[in-house]
Amino acid sequence: MTNQSTVRKNFLYNTLLKYLNVLFPLITFPYVARVLSAEGIGQVDFSLSVIQYFILFSQLGIPTYAIRECARYRDDKEKLTKTVQEILIINAVMIGLSYLIFAFMLYRVDVFEANSTLLIIMSISIISTSLGIEWFFQAIEDYRYITIRSTMVKLVSLVLVFVLVNQESDYVIYGSISIVAVSLGYVYNLIYANRIIPLFRRSSNYDVKRHIKPILTFFGLSLSISIYANLNKVMLGLISGNYSVGLYTVADKMVRVVLPLVTSLGVVLVPRIAYNIKNGKQKEADELIEKALHFVTMISIPAIVGIYLLAKPILILFAGSTYLESVTALRIISPILIIIALSNLIGIAILVAHGKEKITLLSTTVGAIVNFLINLFLIPRLNQDGAAIGTLAAELAVLLVQLIFAYRYIKGNINYRNVLSYLAGGLLVFINCSLLKLLHYNEIFELLLATATSAVIYFGFLYVIKDSFIYPTVNRSVSKLGFIKKS
Repeated sequence: MTNQSTVRKNFLYNTLLKYLNVLFPLITFPYVARVLSAEGIGQVDFSLSVIQYFILFSQLGIPTYAIRECARYRDDKEKLTKTVQEILIINAVMIGLSYLIFAFMLYRVDVFEANSTLLIIMSISIISTSLGIEWFFQAIEDYRYITIRSTMVKLVSLVLVFVLVNQESDYVIYGSISIVAVSLGYVYNLIYANRIIPLFRRSSNYDVKRHIKPILTFFGLSLSISIYANLNKVMLGLISGNYSVGLYTVADKMVRVVLPLVTSLGVVLVPRIAYNIKNGKQKEADELIEKALHFVTMISIPAIVGIYLLAKPILILFAGSTYLESVTALRIISPILIIIALSNLIGIAILVAHGKEKITLLSTTVGAIVNFLINLFLIPRLNQDGAAIGTLAAELAVLLVQLIFAYRYIKGNINYRNVLSYLAGGLLVFINCSLLKLLHYNEIFELLLATATSAVIYFGFLYVIKDSFIYPTVNRSVSKLGFIKKS
C-alpha cells in the first residue's frame, strides 16, 4: 500500500471518527443539558476538570512523546516492543504516585470533599487513560481499530445515558457512564495491542532512563496546556460556583464539538510527518504540512462565522433556552476553532517533529500564564464571559509564539491565494446568515436553513473557483459514482 493510499484511508477513518465525535454529543447533550440543568452539568465538568490534573500527572507527557518515538520504530518490531514496555513501566509508577496525591487531597480540600462521590468514580480514568496506550495505535497509524472501538464505546454510552439519566439528581450517574465506558475501551486496547506486539513478554536490557528527560519536557508541555484547558472551569467553580461552570461548559462544548472536524487531517498526519522527518524525507513532510494547513483554514473559517452569527439558535436547539446566558461566551470563544487547529498542527506536527518541543513548551507556558491572569481579573466581574475571554487570549498567545519560531518551517507551505478564497467564502456565509436573520424565522428553522444554504454556497463557491482541495475531491467522488467518465 502506498504512503498516499495509507494517508487517505487513515484520513477517512479519522474523519469518520471525528464526525461520530460530533454526532454523539449532538444526540446526548441536548437531553442531558435539559435533565441535569446548569448546576448538574457544572458539577460533572468541575469534577472532570479536577481529575484531568491527576491524569496529566500520571501520564507525565507520555502520549505526545510516545507517538513520536513509536512512529520512528514502527518498522522494527523488537525496538517498538521494548519502547512501549519501557514507557508503560514509567506510566505504572506515575499512576501509583498520582493516586497517593489524589487520596491525600480528596479530604483536605473542602470543595473536593463536597464532590467526593463523583471524584472517586471519575478517578478510575487515572489508571485507564494512562494504561490505555491510545498513542500506540496512533503511532502505528491503526485508525481503523481506533474508529471501531470508539464507535462501540459511544454506542454503549449513548444507550446508558438515555436509559439511566432521567432526573436532575442523576448527575453522578451521567459522570459515571462516560468514565466507565471509556475506561473499558482503554482496557481492551491492551488486549488488542498484545496481538500486534508481545506486550507482556519481558524484553531484555530495559533502558527506562533514556525516556525520562524528553518525557519531562513533554510533561511541562502537557501541564501548561492542561492549565489553560481546565483552569477556566476550576477557577469558575471556586470563584463563581457550579452554575457559571455549567454556562461556560455549554458554550465551550458547542465550539469543541466542531473542533475535531477541523483538526481531523492534522491528527492523522502527525505520525506520518514525524516518520518522514526522521527518515530525511523533508519534501514529503512539507507536502503533508501544506495539506493540513489548507484543510484547517478551509473548514474553520465558515464554521467560526456560522457559530458567531447563529449562537442563539445553536444554544436553544442543543441546550435549551435556559442557557441563553451563554450566548456571549459562545461568540467570544468561536475563533478558537482556527487558533487551536493551527497551534496543534504547528506545535505538534511541525515543532515537535523537528525536535523543537521546548519551543512548544514555551508557547503553552505563555498561554497558561495569560489564561491565569485574565481569569483572575475577569471571572469575578464577568463570570463565564470572563473565562471565555481568558480562553481566547490564551489560545491566541500560544499560536503567536509558535508562529514566531515556526515560520521558517511553514513559510513555503502557505498558499495565500487559498486563504483569500476561504475568507471570500466566509464573507458569503456571513452575508447569507445575516440575510436569513432579517427574515425572522423560528430560531431552529433559521439554524437548519442557514447551515444547509451556507454549506452549499461556500463549497459551491470553492468548486467554481477550482479550489485545489475541493475541486479534485468532488470530481473524484462524482467519477467513482459513474456520473463523470474518466478520460
